[in-house]
Amino acid sequence: MPDNSLLSSDISILYVEDDAATRGHVTRALAARGYRLTVAESGEQGLALFCEQTYDIVLTDIMMPGLNGLEMAREIRSLSSDTQIACMTAFSDTGLLIAAIEIGINQFVLKPVILSRLFTALGRCQRIVELQKHQKLMEAEHLRAKKSEAVAILAGGMAHDFNNLLQVVFGYVSLARMSEEAGSKTDSLLAVVEESSEKARNLGNQLRMLGSECRSQMKPAHIGELLKNEVDAGLSATPIKQTVDLPDWLPLVELDRDLIQQVISNLVANARDAMPEGGALHISASTANLPAVNKFGLPQGNYLQVVFKDTGPGIQSEHLPMIFDPYFSTKEKGSRKGSGLGLSLCYSIIKSHNGHIQAESAPGDGTRIRFYLPVYQPD
Repeated sequence: MPDNSLLSSDISILYVEDDAATRGHVTRALAARGYRLTVAESGEQGLALFCEQTYDIVLTDIMMPGLNGLEMAREIRSLSSDTQIACMTAFSDTGLLIAAIEIGINQFVLKPVILSRLFTALGRCQRIVELQKHQKLMEAEHLRAKKSEAVAILAGGMAHDFNNLLQVVFGYVSLARMSEEAGSKTDSLLAVVEESSEKARNLGNQLRMLGSECRSQMKPAHIGELLKNEVDAGLSATPIKQTVDLPDWLPLVELDRDLIQQVISNLVANARDAMPEGGALHISASTANLPAVNKFGLPQGNYLQVVFKDTGPGIQSEHLPMIFDPYFSTKEKGSRKGSGLGLSLCYSIIKSHNGHIQAESAPGDGTRIRFYLPVYQPD
């Protein structure tokens, strides 16, 4: 009996079959399993489709007119070493088997196709695909963490020296204003210097939080009040409609109140900047039980999951992997927009809380930022 636990819309299959009856039968079965399926009627068509888009699994007949399944598989293997390839054939020719092994075929299914065996073969392919994706995610996360660590060390030292210099500026501006008549031209110019210095001090504080000087004061707390207060403050003078969905039963999490407040404030500001003409921001919270092996690399256990979903223009796919990198920003540069530290700061803070933060977005479909914090365990 087929294993229905392997239903997955995250797995893409390119199915290549020249026989119409077999193609229709297998296509219906795969579609019912929830795979994202693309169908080709020849080896030439299958190869052309693969050149346009890489698929997780290629399922192909071997004996086809023109470009046969093995020839197509050889070309596909030269393009992608990760794609899982499963071949279906009515022949048990030893020569074909040896050629298939040399090419790198991962699974064989004999015709006439028995669906349970087909699903078993595809299940093996799917598990390997999921392991590969998990490995790539962990490698990318490790690289980002190392990059953030290096920037944090630099930022911590810079923030210290930066704030010392600013203290001198503030002191002399204050003395100069004391010797000028209030409202004079010189006093007005000094007020501009003072205002700019205050902005510079705020930037220094961001660098300090990003850097290693930041020390967390962790205490068990409910995050609901922080969410409501920061959303109200950040969106009060905007045309953005807000919805905050927070169940009463949300558990305690151990957090540094000031740092998590900074995370929420930055996420609200990002949503606000993405929807200057108005839109909607929906914030929800729930619990999630993560298994020992999960795509975030977090320890097994219960987590609080908070989701920020806006209706803005979304993020280009090529930008999405970089949005938590320090100083990366899709916003226009200048004093009116951010410095590219906001999401990087969120990443560092959530990581310091033993959590995880991620982004999901597509152009025209808004952006969803999701972060996880461990549920507080009194013991």
